[in-house]
Amino acid sequence: MSEMSLQLGVQFQLLKTNLVAVYEKNGNDSSFLLVPAKLDDVGSTTLSDMLKDLQEAFGNQVNQKKIEDGLESLNTGNKPESKFKLEDLKFSLKTAYIYKKGAEKEYAFAIEVDLGGAIPDLGFVKVEKLAFKIWNTKRNQILQQLNLDTIENLVKKLDAPEKQLAQAG
Repeated sequence: MSEMSLQLGVQFQLLKTNLVAVYEKNGNDSSFLLVPAKLDDVGSTTLSDMLKDLQEAFGNQVNQKKIEDGLESLNTGNKPESKFKLEDLKFSLKTAYIYKKGAEKEYAFAIEVDLGGAIPDLGFVKVEKLAFKIWNTKRNQILQQLNLDTIENLVKKLDAPEKQLAQAG
């Protein structure tokens, strides 16, 4: 008699990025995979859109006014002339990957926050984007999706021959 096999799958969106999750069991072996439905398809959403979505999904259980008031207090610090607009923060899920089969475990996640007009140009400093990346995979397509340029590579670029100073004679 052969062993039972099972596969469960779900397609869903997280931060407006289409993802696919699959669980598979073959006898005593099980595997799990989470990947974007299309590797080059990355969506994004604003904080205010996320609040609206929560309100629509959970209705009165989400006190949108309280959240907005909390954000407003961060925005203005009780100063109406403040230029901070945290509701304009734009979140993008750049990479979502999990693979587990037996003892083998791989993952990669990358989230980017586009600060755009949410944080004002202070003249001496302007923060444009924040990025968070974590991974333990060596799969080329996933690493390309992470758009990595390691610190080691950046330092090597500083030693390019055309950048060397002329030696004094």
